[in-house]
Amino acid sequence: MITPSQPPLRTVGFWVRVIAYVVDGLLLSLVGGAFPLVVLSSNQTAQNQGSTGGGGTAIVSFIYFVIFWSHLGGGRTIGMRLLGLKVIGADGREIGILTAIGRWIGLWISFLVCFLGVIWVAIDSQHQGWHDKLVNTYVVHA
Repeated sequence: MITPSQPPLRTVGFWVRVIAYVVDGLLLSLVGGAFPLVVLSSNQTAQNQGSTGGGGTAIVSFIYFVIFWSHLGGGRTIGMRLLGLKVIGADGREIGILTAIGRWIGLWISFLVCFLGVIWVAIDSQHQGWHDKLVNTYVVHA
């Protein structure tokens, strides 16, 4: 018996994903930059506040991407929503929390290796970065 095949995925290319990520980055810089000031007590010195800024930004980034990429956020960050994009698993469904966490870790690894894992989206036939390949996800038109 022949079963109908799924239509090919309409994966999203490099530049559209970059624009969505820039939008997300701008939002995170506003929230992440303010986050340490909100959570620190007023008794701490300005010097201590400055030294914790990176940790607050990483926490906000983690929460933001994991929630929005997962089924909790519909697979779409704010930047992705503006451009009509969505993260899905290989099965075509929204991804779970653990997959989103793996994708976030993979994204940081992709950045740390001179952005090579992110640039990989531009040369990969399925437009997958290393973070996508790690957890078998795709960014598609919603």
